[in-house]
Amino acid sequence: MEIKKILVAVDGSEHSEKGLDIAISLVKETKKEILGLFVKPHSVDSLRYGDVFSGHQDEIAKKSFQSLREKCEKNNVEFRTEIRTGDVKTTIEKMANDDQMNVDMVIIGSRGRGSVKGALLGSVSKYVLDKSKVPVLIVK
Repeated sequence: MEIKKILVAVDGSEHSEKGLDIAISLVKETKKEILGLFVKPHSVDSLRYGDVFSGHQDEIAKKSFQSLREKCEKNNVEFRTEIRTGDVKTTIEKMANDDQMNVDMVIIGSRGRGSVKGALLGSVSKYVLDKSKVPVLIVK
């Protein structure tokens, strides 16, 4: 199996940045692509605070994508971004399994920066690992 497109789950955490570093090392010097996905979660906070919460999530995505894009440019790697809103784990899994997205591999951090950080350690990465049809690399 040849890997042409890697989906990297981005949330602004150290783990997602390490994930991008690994993705770059896998596609460097090739015509392959990295797709950075940021999922704005539906949560109690988003219902309670609405646009304020969404704006905060947009800012995290923007900052994350900016630094990750710079890394990719330095390494001559094509980097596209996508922002979706929904349940984080099912959104990542659906994109990974969508035949039209042509994703060959998912790289995801073992834990992110969720609002209940630590309460459900690895629940997103475990879900994606269990449900994905493509290989999943979990970064610690």
